[in-house]
Amino acid sequence: MKRTLLLICTLLCANVLLAQEQLAVLRHNDSTSVFYGQTAFEQAYSAATHGDIITLSDGIFSTPNYINKAITVRGNGAVADTARRSTGTYFMERFNVDYSSIGEIEVNIEGVRFAEIYRGYSDYNYRRTKINLTKCIIDTITSTTSTHRVYITAYNCLFKGGCGHGVNENLSCNIYNCILNEGSHYFPHYAKCYNSIIMGKGDNENMIGDAQFHNCILINTDSVDTVIDHYAYNNILINCTTDGNEYAVGNVVMSLSDVFENWDGESISTDLETYVLKSSVSDSIQGLDGTEVGIFGGFMPFDWRPSYSIIKRFNVANRTTADGKLSVDIEVISE
Repeated sequence: MKRTLLLICTLLCANVLLAQEQLAVLRHNDSTSVFYGQTAFEQAYSAATHGDIITLSDGIFSTPNYINKAITVRGNGAVADTARRSTGTYFMERFNVDYSSIGEIEVNIEGVRFAEIYRGYSDYNYRRTKINLTKCIIDTITSTTSTHRVYITAYNCLFKGGCGHGVNENLSCNIYNCILNEGSHYFPHYAKCYNSIIMGKGDNENMIGDAQFHNCILINTDSVDTVIDHYAYNNILINCTTDGNEYAVGNVVMSLSDVFENWDGESISTDLETYVLKSSVSDSIQGLDGTEVGIFGGFMPFDWRPSYSIIKRFNVANRTTADGKLSVDIEVISE
């Protein structure tokens, strides 16, 4: 019975999202084009060229077979926001990032939830793809073994399934003010993490590679001393130690109950209040930059709200009025 109710609720939620007319607004130089429906993003992407901006409304959008253009994608938020009357922007299909024939490309994405980001294709010319993620939720990242190097930079993102599943040494990450739930996944090589919360799976394997951690909160990562070869500075360590690592400096070992106001350290939440530190911790434990350790300190304190306005409704009349006027109906959601 519970499973039936859950399925019904899931379908109802999906229908609510799909019932709204999805919009994709493509900005190319000084011109603007609007596409409608669940395939709106695919249509906009097909018409886009390098450097264009695609802005998405609420709703579930299908994705192209692959992404290999240097574009900017702006969603209406990775989480629902009642204050902004937003239900969020979702890519429920695989978001496949491929290499570009022009060589190195950079894809910027903000305010979107992904079911999966996938990078594949073996390219022996070592072309590079840079993916900049801001205020996104990523259920999982997967890849094939490839010489196609991918660089991910993430700000204010929640990685629900980790950011290293299935990847090899060709994934490099810079992580700022993020939440990473490693679960059963491996931690990416060459990752540099700042002011983030990182949940390990409780054994050595999830901390391979030359990872660096600055001003972070590490939970259940085990044996940081033997696995992290390099830097671990000014972190809060919960169920892990840095004994014997000469590059581990200024770290504080604490218990979970002494760090967070109400978080149990297990369930991953999009509610940022979950990760609020106790005042005694936030006031006394400062990072290298002099701010609070964790997602609310550092370069870009966590905030889900998009940094731009979104067109929620854009309707143009089929014909002009008798006096030659054209009716245009636009609704914009501000940040």
